[in-house]
Amino acid sequence: MQDQQLLDEALVLMRNNLSEPLRTGELAAYLEISVKKLERIFCRFKGVLPARYYRELRLQRARTLLFESALSVEEVGLQCGFRSASHFSRAFRDTYGRSPRAERMLATRAEAAGYFCFRPTKSDYLRVELCV
Repeated sequence: MQDQQLLDEALVLMRNNLSEPLRTGELAAYLEISVKKLERIFCRFKGVLPARYYRELRLQRARTLLFESALSVEEVGLQCGFRSASHFSRAFRDTYGRSPRAERMLATRAEAAGYFCFRPTKSDYLRVELCV
C-alpha cells in the first residue's frame, strides 16, 4: 500500500475513534505497518508525529462541541478522549491560549453581538454601527 493511502486510512481511523483514541502502536497494527513507518509517513505529509496530530484532531472536535453543543466542559473532554476535565483544560489551554470555559464564553458573546450588529449599506449611511 502506498504511503498516501496509509495516511488516509490512519486519518479515517483517528476520526472514527476520537472518544477512545487509539495508541500509535494500535494504529500501526491496524494498518499492518511498523510504528516507525507510521511516524515517518506523518512527519513527511503532516509535519508532526501521529500522536500530536491525533491530539490536534481531538481538540478541534472539542472546540466545535464547545461552540455548537450544550454539553458541559467535562462531557466535551470525555467525548474527545481526554480522561479528565483537568487534562482536557490543560491541553486546550496549551493549544488555544484560553480555557474551554473562556472559549465558550467568547463564542457566546460573539454570537450575541452578531444578533445586535447592524452593518450599514450605502443607503443607510447615516446609521451608526453598534458592533465592537
